[in-house]
Amino acid sequence: MSKYGILAICLLILNGCSNNSNKMNAIEKKVTADSFFPVTSYIKGQIIVLDSLPVTPLQITTIKGKSDSVWIPKNELKKILSTFLSPTINETNFVDFFKETKFNDQTLNAITFTYEPSKILPDSISLRHWDVYVNPETGVVKKVYIVKKIKEDNKKFTQQLTWQTNEMAKITIILNKEDGQQELLKEVVFTWKF
Repeated sequence: MSKYGILAICLLILNGCSNNSNKMNAIEKKVTADSFFPVTSYIKGQIIVLDSLPVTPLQITTIKGKSDSVWIPKNELKKILSTFLSPTINETNFVDFFKETKFNDQTLNAITFTYEPSKILPDSISLRHWDVYVNPETGVVKKVYIVKKIKEDNKKFTQQLTWQTNEMAKITIILNKEDGQQELLKEVVFTWKF
């Protein structure tokens, strides 16, 4: 059974649990350390849902405190988001490089699955971190957050994706300077729930 299936079963079990500690115990019993939540499949599924909606997404770009907005065709949005579909994050392909932790974050009303490197990552892996936030009452993924490090033109950048289920996506691009400082270059929000 895939981790996604196990997660669905866990979340159904959670609905019957009476308190938060029981909810966490149920998840920990069902979710094994040798498989992860299939983030890439989830985002691809969200893109399919977006494609089916009769809306045009709004893109709001902020650079150095100045914002501009434009309606963006869905095909163009898919191209922009494609950078976060690679490498594929599935149930097992990063188990050797990342570890999963989970906790019930009552301030966010979410069970949070956090994925951090378990050892020094090879240069070929651009992923650095990701989180999956699940509503403990409904079992629905609320949000996904991904961090990638990339090198381009001898400069190092951090790219972050925040995906709010059925609502919006935000891409943040940060320049990592040689002196250890960071500079926010651009923030782009795509919204389709009005």
